Amino acid sequence: MAVEWHTRPPPDKQTDKRVARGRPAGVGTITYGLAAARLFDNGYLPIPIRTGTKVPALTRWSTVPIDIGAVDTWSTKFSDCGIGLRTGDLVGLDIDLLDADLAHEVAHKAEQTLGVTLVRVGLWPKRLLLYRTDAPFAKMQVPGIEVLGSGQQFVAFGVHPDTGRTYSWPTGDTPLDIALTDLPSVTCDQLRTFLGEASAALPSRSSTPSRSRGSPPQPNQPVRVDGLVIDGRDAWLSTIAFHAVHDALDVGLAPDAEAVSLQVWDRFVGSTDLSRARKGSQRPYRQGDARKKVNDKLRLLRSGLLPPRSTDTPEPVNTPVGRSVAAARGELDAFLANACDRIEAWHSGEEAEPAPQIGLRATVGLGKSSAARRHLLALRERLRAAGLPHRIAVFTPSHALAEECAAEWRQTGVTVAVLRGYEMRHPTRGEPMCRDVEAVRLALTAGLDVSNTVCRDKLNRACQFHDTCLKQENRREVAAADVVIAPYDALFTGFSSEPGTFALLLIDEGCWARAMTENRELKVETLAEQSISGRKGGSSKLAAAASAADLLDLRHTLMKALMATGPGAVRKGDLVAGGLTVEHCRRAAGLEYARRRDPGLYPGMSREERPVATAIAAQNQMATRLGGLFNIFGDILEGNDNRGQVRILPPDPKTGLHDLLITGMHVIHPNLRSKPVLHLDATLRPEIARRVLPTLDVEKIDASTPHMSLRLVTGRFGKSALIEDSRATGEDNARRRRHLAEVVDYVRWHALRVAPGRTLVITYQSAEAAFAGIPNVETAHFNAIAGLDAWCDVAQIILVGRPLPASEDINHLVGGFFGKEVAGGYGFSRRAVHMRDGSSRPVRVIAHGDPAGELLRSAICDDELIQAIGRGRGVNRTAQTPLEVQVLADVALPLVHAVVTSWDLAAPDLMQKMLLAGVAVDSPGDAAALHPALFGSEKQAQKAFERAGFKRHSSYKDPIREMSLKLASYRRPGRGRSWQRAWWLPGLIGEDEARALIERTLGGLAEWRRLGSVAD
Repeated sequence: MAVEWHTRPPPDKQTDKRVARGRPAGVGTITYGLAAARLFDNGYLPIPIRTGTKVPALTRWSTVPIDIGAVDTWSTKFSDCGIGLRTGDLVGLDIDLLDADLAHEVAHKAEQTLGVTLVRVGLWPKRLLLYRTDAPFAKMQVPGIEVLGSGQQFVAFGVHPDTGRTYSWPTGDTPLDIALTDLPSVTCDQLRTFLGEASAALPSRSSTPSRSRGSPPQPNQPVRVDGLVIDGRDAWLSTIAFHAVHDALDVGLAPDAEAVSLQVWDRFVGSTDLSRARKGSQRPYRQGDARKKVNDKLRLLRSGLLPPRSTDTPEPVNTPVGRSVAAARGELDAFLANACDRIEAWHSGEEAEPAPQIGLRATVGLGKSSAARRHLLALRERLRAAGLPHRIAVFTPSHALAEECAAEWRQTGVTVAVLRGYEMRHPTRGEPMCRDVEAVRLALTAGLDVSNTVCRDKLNRACQFHDTCLKQENRREVAAADVVIAPYDALFTGFSSEPGTFALLLIDEGCWARAMTENRELKVETLAEQSISGRKGGSSKLAAAASAADLLDLRHTLMKALMATGPGAVRKGDLVAGGLTVEHCRRAAGLEYARRRDPGLYPGMSREERPVATAIAAQNQMATRLGGLFNIFGDILEGNDNRGQVRILPPDPKTGLHDLLITGMHVIHPNLRSKPVLHLDATLRPEIARRVLPTLDVEKIDASTPHMSLRLVTGRFGKSALIEDSRATGEDNARRRRHLAEVVDYVRWHALRVAPGRTLVITYQSAEAAFAGIPNVETAHFNAIAGLDAWCDVAQIILVGRPLPASEDINHLVGGFFGKEVAGGYGFSRRAVHMRDGSSRPVRVIAHGDPAGELLRSAICDDELIQAIGRGRGVNRTAQTPLEVQVLADVALPLVHAVVTSWDLAAPDLMQKMLLAGVAVDSPGDAAALHPALFGSEKQAQKAFERAGFKRHSSYKDPIREMSLKLASYRRPGRGRSWQRAWWLPGLIGEDEARALIERTLGGLAEWRRLGSVAD
């Protein structure tokens, strides 16, 4: 029974000359002898295909001239063959995806973007869409999608070799009905853009490969062997029915149950192994099973419960604000004025406690730091005039940034001091700040104040270096300064300066990560073995032996409870099951703390006296850790949400012991805690910042960046894809080296493209050296670029990779930061990014399955990339000083994008690799001789040329190179030598050097002709 299908209406912008012919979906009787001439008349180039295969019956089919004479001859000679259509002016978009939802989505997006067109189906859900072009081009492909270009072909009519069934045209029309000129017209650039955007949203292995029996299936996918579904067949039949009903709806028809059932059965038979009976039944699948599935879908349709086919792009998480830079700076000025008024009112007693904590998230480069200085200096003068505290403490991510920040504050005329740590060296003198760091470390281990136990005490005992100590000099500078600049750590440790003189704390950029604490010093199996005496041979501070016995008994109880728990987060139920109570934990903590005693440290203590003090300090440190652990467990037993703060790690491979991982948070030092706070951060996340600053009010000011162009290139750019690892196999490390070399070539190409402008590459510290030495390229690594201004005038920033903590590390951070146990880990998620034209594009990214885990992943990964991009100061660029940014990572940043593509398309191709190696030629033999690192032999070069669609003597067009080339033809001496072509990059070598390179390898040339330039 023939199935009547009709074409859907064309988009408004597209002219449609097609006529619905009522042709059946499957066309099984069309042969070359019957239809080739008609196809030729319609503008196609038909070639005969061997029956039941995809193989042309002709030799040299890709280049043989096709005219009406040839078609008539072949119609007689190959009359019973199937029909293939050679591509060139005709373009085939081959969607080679076995995931039905993905295949439909890609086809739907193609029709939205490129136009509604003819569709051919062989093994459903794979499909091929037909287009035409006025400028033929070579093939392009990404995993799961291929564009068939010049010199290729696809089967239009015949029998599919895998299904044994005829190819079908589901919309009803075929190339017999629709002329080539009536197909939607496309360009190479359009298809490249479409492929890039489509592949960025697809799984990395889009097309389900054939696999051996017993290997795990893809998630939510049926199990296939040799392309046929062998398991999950009933669900697969339901999927086919679901899409068939929607196919009918999409073309504007009320689905006919019988007609749709026939199509569903046909697709099911062609894609499924039916050699076994149905699961749980002795009978085979029948056409009635397809009819039942279709009726189920139609019943849902009539009741309004049939789910839609999801083809919508998810909404981006954040919507960029189109605020101009001038408007944003006006808002910034008003915000800072208001913040200063609030701080002044609080100091004047007009605002009640607590002190205001004011936060601002503002676009990088907007000038928030300089504007804050201006407003805070005016506030300082008002407070000083009123006799109120007026000094300013500024906190920065590092000592290096503290020095840079201090230089900027000094330009305003105030006295500035940088707080320098004991283990630092003086920035100009190069000498150590402290010359007895060992004593400082000992005091810190004992939990004592360094100033009184190492430097000078109340008895006037002093360190032998005290009078000439640079640290003491620094303290005096800090005490006298109007503005003190310090690294974030000082927020939590405090510093020796009169706290009452400070008016506010200015925190520049995010400080939350520095608040995290982590300890792995305790082991489950040795908790009870820790000494409970003071020092060897001495007595402890425990009042009686009974207290010591109690403590030992409580340690044993805890150890047994933890040993019974096993690896993972320690929960309340684990402790209860082990017999622990809140009272037990509080008593044990008190007993542990009671073990601490004065190690007797004093300024000027000789090195000979220190061993005893060192032993006591170590005991104090252990007692503090154990007391803290018992208190944490007491909190858990009291019902506080501290799950995840203590985790038992897997056993050490060497010792078999289980480390205890204890995570937590520092709090702001008591001397600073009551001060007003102004927190400025380009990536401030209130949910995270409030864990450090609980009452923080946050305002957001974004500015548009019309002269910054952002290109997202998705792909595998993690450390495991680029960086060699001693634990990896030799083959895996070789793959990583090749991939990194490709990325280096990519950077070389784009650095040449923007030269003489500078390019900044920001990547992993372990990969940074690979990009060193590239002309006009400077390098930096993640987590070492916040606040730096040295690259505000670069032409281009390329980010390679992203700082992604291990999933277990994120889980530990969530436990310490939010006091909760994490559910889930990393996985792939579908997100969207904003485009310059106001639309959005879906991309596939790595995300954490737990909301708190994803929040921290975003703060660590995405925010670091935003900070890196901000080094180029995109908000300050003009039409004369544009900034290009390329992000090579699987991320969805809340920024406006110009291009979204994938590494499969962006990676350097054959032509680019030859050009970067010096010169490209169109002769495989010459290419093999010139570039032995690329081609092992002429045969390998020939195959590489064929895969790349690079034809001899053809003019080369590379739509992504974005650079002009120089071109010449040359001929080697000897009879029968033909002319070859050579290309080179003028920014890399000159014409004389290109010719010399060829002649050094191939010998002297008979002739050389300069042909000019090839430009995009």
